[in-house]
Amino acid sequence: MTAVPISIVTATPGAVRPANSPADRGQDRRSEILAAARELMLTEGYDRTSMRNIAAKLNVTPTTLYLYFKNKEELVFHLVQETFGILLENLKSVMCPVTDPLCALRKGLEAYIRFGLAYPDHYRVVFMTLPPEAKRDMCQQKQEECCDSLCEQAYGSLEKGVARCQAAGLLRDGDPAAITAALWASVHGLATLLIKSGDHPAATPEVMIDTLLDTLLRGLAPDHPQLSH
Repeated sequence: MTAVPISIVTATPGAVRPANSPADRGQDRRSEILAAARELMLTEGYDRTSMRNIAAKLNVTPTTLYLYFKNKEELVFHLVQETFGILLENLKSVMCPVTDPLCALRKGLEAYIRFGLAYPDHYRVVFMTLPPEAKRDMCQQKQEECCDSLCEQAYGSLEKGVARCQAAGLLRDGDPAAITAALWASVHGLATLLIKSGDHPAATPEVMIDTLLDTLLRGLAPDHPQLSH
């Protein structure tokens, strides 16, 4: 399959509001708080990031932060939602317009990696820094939103892509959830490697992305011989 370069969506469109409206100013302040929290988590770690030192970094009082987020868990929830919102938009932008199921799946897997490269700080915090218990506490406090969360939608778009390929006879039979998990683990691994290490001495990121996706999808082809266990 010939790889076609994809572009990454770098902004989430929203409703048009008058410049400098109260809603704009509030959203700008929320974005500043999230950016400061993200930076502190990367430099100081999750446990050492508090509402107090986020406020100190922004040179505001802690009370100001509580006007926008009631506690650290809610702030983390919005960090995660922001990250998965951008990821989901990118997945939809490359997968939805494509009619060929296998091409759409490949584009979705590639978009996942390229999202990590385009937003390394977002990716590091959500996928490489937040401890599991932080995500669990976040979901317990935001139970309703997490039931149909953006992260489930993003992951689900890949699983639906796998199922479409199987229905079209383009991927071998098997549990689509298990296949999706294996595909996700693979692209997550490469994204993490490229974010942490940059270029590999043996190959450029472009070559590594294409090679990984070719290997994964050809290995799952219905006519590809399966190795005995």
